[in-house]
Amino acid sequence: MNAPIFKDTVRLCFLSMLGCILFSCSPDPGEELYVPHAEVVTDLQSEVFELINAHRDSLGLNPLTNLDLAYLKAEEHTEYMIASGKVSHDFFYDREAYLVAHADAEQVAENVAFAFSTAKGVVKAWLESPSHKSIIEGDFSHASICAMKGSDGSYFYTHLFIKK
Repeated sequence: MNAPIFKDTVRLCFLSMLGCILFSCSPDPGEELYVPHAEVVTDLQSEVFELINAHRDSLGLNPLTNLDLAYLKAEEHTEYMIASGKVSHDFFYDREAYLVAHADAEQVAENVAFAFSTAKGVVKAWLESPSHKSIIEGDFSHASICAMKGSDGSYFYTHLFIKK
């Protein structure tokens, strides 16, 4: 093996890695990432929660109790959907694991929605979807919903259901 060529190659690799480390683009630890402005719509949240519980009551099911710890996760995910510009269940298993560990949840499910500007509209859409309806009518004891309106006027929802 030719030693001078090997040393030059190692030196070049080392300098390249050093340059990547020194000049990489990442935020400072205290610097916040940009999240588009979003407004929590508390009246809408309350109305959705009431409509879901009224539907459950009409079927003889227990009413859901609000769980503040779940709200934090619902709000976090709703902000994520607004920032990404799409409705999704991305990272659901992280939310589920958090609620199992910190809220003693036995089971966690989630409904998400986009674009509905009224509580009746979003609840009607969920009830017309068999998979969403089965969650609403499922064996859950607690829930929390976050409804947010993005700066572009679009509405996003994350509704978490928990069995304790």
